[in-house]
Amino acid sequence: MHAAIGSRRWRTHPLRRKVDILEARLWLLVAALTLVCASSIGIAHGWAAFDREQPVVAEQRADRHLVRATVLRDAATSSPWADESGRSQRVPVPVRWVTATGGEATGEAPVAPGTERGERTKLWLDSRGNVTSAPLEYRDVWAEALLVGGSSAAVTFGAGALAGIGVRVVCNRRRASMWESEWSRVEPEWSRRA
Repeated sequence: MHAAIGSRRWRTHPLRRKVDILEARLWLLVAALTLVCASSIGIAHGWAAFDREQPVVAEQRADRHLVRATVLRDAATSSPWADESGRSQRVPVPVRWVTATGGEATGEAPVAPGTERGERTKLWLDSRGNVTSAPLEYRDVWAEALLVGGSSAAVTFGAGALAGIGVRVVCNRRRASMWESEWSRVEPEWSRRA
């Protein structure tokens, strides 16, 4: 019995209208196009972001180097800056390090709160000897590529969903106008006002 009912969907029966078949076919078409386009666009944008960031990573790795520096002053035990989790951010303190030429240089570097004078800390310098941040890692590039690709795919899925809603709205309007014309023909007979 279930197979007979299921197979009647595409065959002729009194409740099936042309607009119902058109809507079903358009929904299948929109779903297939959305799936293909979203995956293609997501992959393309993700790879483009990955390719765009790889030279930046290589440049930063070539330009920056790590040195060990000595903390010159005790860091505050608590930081006025805190992140979302409530953990204290690193606080800037003066530090001293040995340059590539063997001389000494001083500057400010972020250290953990409570770091005491004389402790050693790691410090990233650029090719001019200025304190800078650590170079990007390849996992950062992958994370950005996944974020960009996923965002692009999500936007494309959203556009496909809007297209599906548009198909439903147009088909519902068509059904409503068909019902209205049929009712205007049948209502006088049905209500016995003919």
